[in-house]
Amino acid sequence: MRRKHERRHTTSEHKNLLELPLRASEHRHKGVCAFVHGYSRSFHFVFGSSDRDACGFVVDFGQLGWVKSFLDEYFDHTLLLCEDDPLLPAFRAIEQAGGAKIRLLPYGVGMESTAQWVCEWVNGHLISKSLGRCWVISVEVRENDKNSGIYINPRN
Repeated sequence: MRRKHERRHTTSEHKNLLELPLRASEHRHKGVCAFVHGYSRSFHFVFGSSDRDACGFVVDFGQLGWVKSFLDEYFDHTLLLCEDDPLLPAFRAIEQAGGAKIRLLPYGVGMESTAQWVCEWVNGHLISKSLGRCWVISVEVRENDKNSGIYINPRN
């Protein structure tokens, strides 16, 4: 007998949201990543479900506008900073002058940390919206063809 909190993965679907331009600074880095630098971030989601809906979908991609809105708000033409960045007051002054749209990420601005935070945020909302029928298996965040970070949801 399966426990209530256990999930039986029956199928998965994949969704890409591509190329949101941004700038970032990782103040803890001892090299060039400490400087404000830019990339476009792309997001690849893998969704799982205990069963498919009446249309045979794990997730209806047409109903994921809330994910795109969330990603646009945090990653489209923004400046990503760590919550504890010592230069945050200076960056806030630039933002007040109209020179930046700052977003603070709780785990850091690297690919791995971004993937974890996005996975946790989307997963929580998806579970709620689907009444527990589907969830996020993993999120891959890419900054270019060479660099990416993948977070695999441990709650699968």
